[in-house]
Amino acid sequence: MTKMQKETEEQLLLKVIEGRADEREVSLFNQWMESSGENAELFARLKKAYQLSSFSNHSAKANWEKVANKVRAGYTVPDFIELPDNSRGVRQIWLSPLLRVAAALVLLIGISFLLKITVFSPEQLTITGNDLSRNEPYPMSDGSLVFLNDDSELIIFKGFGKKERKVSLVGEAYFQIADAEGIPFVVQTNSTTTRVLGTSFNVYSDRSGEVRVSVTSGTVEFFESEADAILMLVAGEQGMYDPAKGSVEKTMITDPNFQAWRTGVLIFRETPLDDALNLLGKHYSKTFLLNGVGERIGSITTTFYNQPLEAVLEELSLLLNSKTESRNDTIIFKPAS
Repeated sequence: MTKMQKETEEQLLLKVIEGRADEREVSLFNQWMESSGENAELFARLKKAYQLSSFSNHSAKANWEKVANKVRAGYTVPDFIELPDNSRGVRQIWLSPLLRVAAALVLLIGISFLLKITVFSPEQLTITGNDLSRNEPYPMSDGSLVFLNDDSELIIFKGFGKKERKVSLVGEAYFQIADAEGIPFVVQTNSTTTRVLGTSFNVYSDRSGEVRVSVTSGTVEFFESEADAILMLVAGEQGMYDPAKGSVEKTMITDPNFQAWRTGVLIFRETPLDDALNLLGKHYSKTFLLNGVGERIGSITTTFYNQPLEAVLEELSLLLNSKTESRNDTIIFKPAS
């Protein structure tokens, strides 16, 4: 490959990552990816380097979405960047022209980027939901995908994928776990442990210590500690940990909206009006108040398919024969006339 060809290749990949590639360039990129497994691995490494170097205090979310919205999840991407030991040669780092580009991107961030990275323990990497789009997963190095809710944190421990796959969760996340030849995937919260091989499930934990694990496919082990009874959960079942009782119990999933934070789909089937408004308020980060309307409406039956707040308010106003008034983060429903 000539020097010009290499430079053209690098420019194409950066255009794809930054979302600047046109239809012809995307087609060329797909052909390049399919031509070699090494190409896919190399692109994943460049993507990760660009992704990490793109974080800054004022635009972390925007930069993440810029990469994640254009590069589909599922590549084998390292979860850690290990700095080379000064006692060892680093010549091989510069063998790849793509890594030279990635290194240049890192250097552009400067000292502030290095300070941001070093606040993390070398034993772990922390991913926050506020820096991710709800409908875009974080790709793990084992092929698993993790969706994080707002104000949630996922800690990935060093060595992930080698002898064990262990993470720690604060908040809420949805996991799609790839099978890894008998290596269990373990999710720890402050109170409980969830252990699986290949499956999909949602984990919710709050500050009080309550934990809910809802399984959508496969089988999940759910327990407080190894010494206690282990619940086996299958698709359609839910495990709940009550900190007041200090025990776990199994129930069926009855809430159709347990994944609404991720999918944007909100389903109401003869749902009491107050309960529906509370859920909608939580979903859109608003407070809904009724002022002289809704007394004759006991429940509602409808479905919102990832609709913007304005569309939801319009439908509710028709249902309640009302108009709305916004005061900061509060939406007030008032009589239409």
